[in-house]
Amino acid sequence: MGLGLLHFDGRVVDDDGRPLLESDDDEELMHVEPGVVVALDSRPMESPGTLYVTSRRVIWLSDTDKGKGYAVDFLSLSLHAVSRDLETYPFPCIYTQIEIGDEDEESESSDSESNDDLELSKVTEMRLLPSDARKCIIVNYLLML
Repeated sequence: MGLGLLHFDGRVVDDDGRPLLESDDDEELMHVEPGVVVALDSRPMESPGTLYVTSRRVIWLSDTDKGKGYAVDFLSLSLHAVSRDLETYPFPCIYTQIEIGDEDEESESSDSESNDDLELSKVTEMRLLPSDARKCIIVNYLLML
């Protein structure tokens, strides 16, 4: 898996409705959190989905748009923390910074997000908003393991 946030197009799920994990790397499911909204960079929040924390990555799958999902490898998360500063963001959330690789690529074109298309290779921030703000602490702790 490369650096940064990636589309999770492996919408194949097991009998429990969970995404199939990479058995080659002994990836294990650690936690499932339904009702999580995701916000990428300064874009509007997505509709709620389910967050899967595995032993290797964070996977978010939309509950309403079955073709929408994101995954980020733990090695790409350069920072994650619980944020309750409502002046910075209007809701309590788990704030993450995502390592995107070569910084020269980032500066080439900032107009690539026209017409509501989102180039995930340029996403540097992600906010995770559980339906119950108290769960921010639990999910953030799992990201540290």
